[in-house]
Amino acid sequence: MSARDLCHAILVVGEAIGDFIPRDPDGRHYEAVLGGSGFNAALALARFGAKPVYAGALSTDALGRRFRAALLAEGIGTGLVRDSALPTAVAIVSPLGPGGVPEFGLHLEGTAHAEPEGTPRLMPPGAVHLHAASFGATIGPSGEAAGDLAASARHAGATVSYDVNIRASVLPERSRALPLIEARISQSDIVKASLDDLAWLHPGERAEDVARRWQGLGARLVLVTQGPDGAICYGPETPPTASAPSVIVADTVGAGDTFIGGFLAVLAARGRLGVGFADVTRGDLQSALAFACAVAADACTRPGCDPPRRNAT
Repeated sequence: MSARDLCHAILVVGEAIGDFIPRDPDGRHYEAVLGGSGFNAALALARFGAKPVYAGALSTDALGRRFRAALLAEGIGTGLVRDSALPTAVAIVSPLGPGGVPEFGLHLEGTAHAEPEGTPRLMPPGAVHLHAASFGATIGPSGEAAGDLAASARHAGATVSYDVNIRASVLPERSRALPLIEARISQSDIVKASLDDLAWLHPGERAEDVARRWQGLGARLVLVTQGPDGAICYGPETPPTASAPSVIVADTVGAGDTFIGGFLAVLAARGRLGVGFADVTRGDLQSALAFACAVAADACTRPGCDPPRRNAT
C-alpha cells in the first residue's frame, strides 16, 4: 500500500469476528453476521465519510472471504490485511436480555485472530490516526503488536484512540487485565469506555474519577458512553455532553463501535486528527459527541452492527 493511498487515512486494528446472532427469543435460529470491534469501527468510519484502512489477519474460509468482500464494498483499505489458513473467530450471541444488551460467547483459540504476525507493528507513512479496538488490541499477539504500533504512531506524529470494550470472558482476571489496559490508555490520545466497562474495571468508582485518572496516565480525552443517557467527553475543560435519541432497540450489538466511528469521523472531517488534534475546540468535541450519539442510537434500531450512512461533514 502506497503512502498516497494512506494519506489522511485512519488505520484500524482489532478483531474481526463472525457474530452468530439469535433471530428468535429461544435461540433456535441464528444468522452469521460480520462483526468484531475492529471491523465494526472501520465499517462505521467508512459509512461516515472517513478514510479507514483495516489491518489484521483474515481467514481464507467462507467467513473470511465475506469480510474481504465487505471491506472492499465499503471502500475500506485492505492493503494491510494478511491471509490466514486458520478459521475465522466466532462469537455466539445469547438471546437478548432487557434493553437489548447482548452476551458474547467468544471462540478465539486456533483461529485467524490468534495469528502471531497478524497485526503490523509499525505505523505506515501517511496515516494520520490509529484506532485500536477492544481485546484484540489489548491481549495476546495482536495486543502486543498493537502496543508497538501505538508507540510507532505517536512517534510519527499520528494520534491514537483506544476503545476499552471489555469482554471479560476472554480477558485475564481483573488484577492482570488492568495493567494491560492502562498501558494502552497511556499510549492513547482518545480513550472510549462504557459505564459497564468502568464498572468491571473499577467497581464502585465514579466515572469522572476514573476518567481523570486515565487522563493522568496520558489520555487527553476520555469518552464515556451511558447507553440511553448519551455520552460525556472528559477533557481539559468542562466536559461536553450529548443526549441519545429515543429509539426502539433491536439490539445494541456494535453500538459502541458505531459511536467511536462517528466521533472520529467528525474530527477527521474537521482536520482534527494527527497534528490537527492540537487545535481541537470544545465546539469540535460537542459536534463529534452529538453525531456519535445519534448514529449509535440509529444503529441500535437494526440487528447486528449496521451503522447508518451519514456524512460526518
